[in-house]
Amino acid sequence: MADFIDIKTLVVCYGLCCCTQLVAFILQYRINKSGQGIQWWIASSVLMVFGFFMNSFRDVELLASIAIFIYTASFLLCFLCIYIGLAEFVENKKLLRPVLIIVGVSLVVLSYLAFIEGSIFLRRTLLSFSCSILSLFSAVTVAGGNCKHTLPAKFLKYVFIFNTLWLFAFAVLPWWGGPGIALFTSPSPLAATYFLLMTTSTFWTIGLIMLVSQKLSDQLRSSKQFLESTLNGLSANIALINAEGEIVLVNQAWRNFAAANGMSQDFVSEGVNYLRVCEGVCADNALEANSFAQGIRDVLDGKLETFSMEYGCHSPEQKRWFLGRVNPFCGDGPRMVVVAHEDITERKLAEIALAESNHKLELMTNEDGLTKISNRRHFDAMLAYERNRHIRSGATLSLIMLDIDFFKNYNDTYGHVKGDECLQAVAQAVAQCLNRPTDLAARYGGEEFVCLLPDTDILGAVSLAERIRKAVMQCGIPHAASQVAGVVTVSVGVVSCLCKQSITPELIVQRADEQLYLAKHEGRNCVKFRSDDEVMYAQMHNGNSWGLKVLWNSEYASGNSELDGQHMELISIVNNLLEHVLAEGGALDLNSRFNDVYHIVEKHFNDEEKVLRSSGYPDVDEHVARHKELLQKCAGLLKQDAETPVSPVQMLQCIIHDLVLKHMVKEDGKYFAFLKGIEAPVRPRESVETS
Repeated sequence: MADFIDIKTLVVCYGLCCCTQLVAFILQYRINKSGQGIQWWIASSVLMVFGFFMNSFRDVELLASIAIFIYTASFLLCFLCIYIGLAEFVENKKLLRPVLIIVGVSLVVLSYLAFIEGSIFLRRTLLSFSCSILSLFSAVTVAGGNCKHTLPAKFLKYVFIFNTLWLFAFAVLPWWGGPGIALFTSPSPLAATYFLLMTTSTFWTIGLIMLVSQKLSDQLRSSKQFLESTLNGLSANIALINAEGEIVLVNQAWRNFAAANGMSQDFVSEGVNYLRVCEGVCADNALEANSFAQGIRDVLDGKLETFSMEYGCHSPEQKRWFLGRVNPFCGDGPRMVVVAHEDITERKLAEIALAESNHKLELMTNEDGLTKISNRRHFDAMLAYERNRHIRSGATLSLIMLDIDFFKNYNDTYGHVKGDECLQAVAQAVAQCLNRPTDLAARYGGEEFVCLLPDTDILGAVSLAERIRKAVMQCGIPHAASQVAGVVTVSVGVVSCLCKQSITPELIVQRADEQLYLAKHEGRNCVKFRSDDEVMYAQMHNGNSWGLKVLWNSEYASGNSELDGQHMELISIVNNLLEHVLAEGGALDLNSRFNDVYHIVEKHFNDEEKVLRSSGYPDVDEHVARHKELLQKCAGLLKQDAETPVSPVQMLQCIIHDLVLKHMVKEDGKYFAFLKGIEAPVRPRESVETS
């Protein structure tokens, strides 16, 4: 046998075999780092490779004993690591203590034989016997472990039994038949040992990898079954979508929803492009479907980490709402997302019911129980809010306060039941006069009412106050105990202010109350007002009308008799318009009058431009541009009135505020000093003349 066996070749082959086993175990560990025992098998291969490396130093005299000991010990420790790895993997460590004792005793004896006795025969016998015992224990451990019924476990058991037999034979037969047996004549035992070690180690490596793969496969199968059971147990409709938008996996709830809505299973199952399904949704839900599809794309492209949206998906039989979520799928390979649709109909219906209840409760909280308009509490809150908003915007805020005349006498005459009916009728008359949703009518207390008018100047506020006064009279509620008229009447106070920090809500109410007091003091059934708008110079007429009258102020005389005469003529025309509106002229007649005023103003602007150009006024072009803007605004309002009727108050505000007062006070005042030949003084803002 020595003639054809090259020991060195076998040694090299076995070393390469050990290196191959090491690589195989390392790759298996990278696949399944949590796998028990693989680290020990890697250690066994490392020990064998290291042992063969040290064996190359056995011919060095100083290192011979150490190299021999490490080389032989590496075999023993390799079998120990194989056993420990198996015991951990199959969860059967019953024989671990005997194994450690055998290895410990064997290492002590091997050290004696390597460093003192030096008997190769005894060393090989001890090593073969110890390794055979470890192989037997490995076979027993696999047979009694938790993987004993699997094919890889049975294969490993027989490999270790075979390994036990030949190792035991190599340990016993030389003692039985003596060293003279041909098989055990050097170098035959060493060659056979290497050959059998290569064979059995290759088989047990294959068996160990098969065992790990089998267990991993079982775990994956269990995980998949658990995942499917979990997904199918969820009420949410769940699908896994790949980077192309195709469905990879769906749960049972997803299929059930499709079936319940008459959709083909093939239409919403694996392989279908879900993005195209969303794009093909009917027009009723197209907006939501497209938004959700875009959300899926954004998560797939990494633009969004997650995406969610609530949407309605109503059928003719019922209303339904869903919460759609898109989350990235945490896995290797191309990016995928998990799409979940959860039915939130019950929650949404509860939210709607709660919102309706809250709205009703808010209405009850903000509503006066008797008159069914807003109460004092709501009015106070809205006044504070509007005051703060008007501070920021700079617009004019108006407040109307009115009181039923001689209401105590009414109650004494007709009784409190009739008195309540009177309050209800007056409240409805007041509320019906308000046209804008931003206006607020409220019962302030007793027989007092208030109207909060955001973004309303004095002209609009006083005209509304007069309309309310007349509406109450037109109700025709008999009032025999009144000292003003035979029907119920109201006295009205109006205030308009440019809100500042110093003007508190309490001060606004106080000013309106003062005007109400004046109205009651001056005969009742009338309107009194006060305005902080400095461009509105007007006064109350005596009597029961609200009639505003614009006053000519000598400070606004330019010094040019022609222009001053036209300014006074315009003020006279404005006052005539106010009287006409008071008389409630017809819409066509009013439109005609406003059109006449427009042409008069247009002629005045032309004359004014000629005077300014002839006098050399340097800012004439800027002034002319302002004329054009005002005329365009007025022309637009007239055109609108021809198509859609505009209220007389809106027309008056355009003519009085924009064309006449504001322009005459703010714009024309710039050239007054120039025409007079003096430098224009810096003049403080004037206050409003009121009565």
